[in-house]
Amino acid sequence: MTARDATGTPVGLTVSAFASLSLDPPLILICLNRDVHDLAVFHAGPFAVNILSEGQQALSRRFAGPREARFLELEVEAARNGCPILPESLAVIECRMESVVAGGDHDIIIGAVTSLRCHPEGRPLIYYAGGYNRLADAPPTAR
Repeated sequence: MTARDATGTPVGLTVSAFASLSLDPPLILICLNRDVHDLAVFHAGPFAVNILSEGQQALSRRFAGPREARFLELEVEAARNGCPILPESLAVIECRMESVVAGGDHDIIIGAVTSLRCHPEGRPLIYYAGGYNRLADAPPTAR
């Protein structure tokens, strides 16, 4: 998840709780712990969700690590909404902040999708049960 703070500095972090909320209107949700340093930036919006490909484990770990190293020597492009796009992202979902709902020790940030771009090739990075995993091939469907 990426954004820019009030000074234009890029901010970002790895999130583990992200989901589609609605198709009409297109909404997504992200759950962030209230202890996240840049929480106020994501409350204000806009933001971008960068879906990483299965070969980008190092980038995922980087954005889960120290804040000052996340964008260090990383070439990013700007999304239409001005948010940083991480290199080689499988998909990018640009959002404006729709609302925030309290959920225990987390805030559920609901974003209204303003733009979406996907690369047709590649598989998403999956984090499950404490580690990175591969998405299994689906069996062929009967027609």
